[in-house]
Amino acid sequence: MAPIKGFGIDLSANPGFRKVFFSARCQCGTAAVLSVEVAEDKTMDQVEEVLPSLVERLTGQAQTFYSMSCESHERMRLGPALRR
Repeated sequence: MAPIKGFGIDLSANPGFRKVFFSARCQCGTAAVLSVEVAEDKTMDQVEEVLPSLVERLTGQAQTFYSMSCESHERMRLGPALRR
């Protein structure tokens, strides 16, 4: 996993939260965008306190992605184009 810098799209469904994005890439070339949200009003101490659970959540997202077959990745990547 690697942080995505400059990904300024605000995709949070929760107002007042910041979403931090990471990427995970498979050997087949498919990349996944992973994310966690943190409330904007949290202090750095509060964020550091829950950091292990944030990392666990990201790790779980990455493991789900990596456990998928490359065929599944291709279906995700190409979507409706596969039906043509």
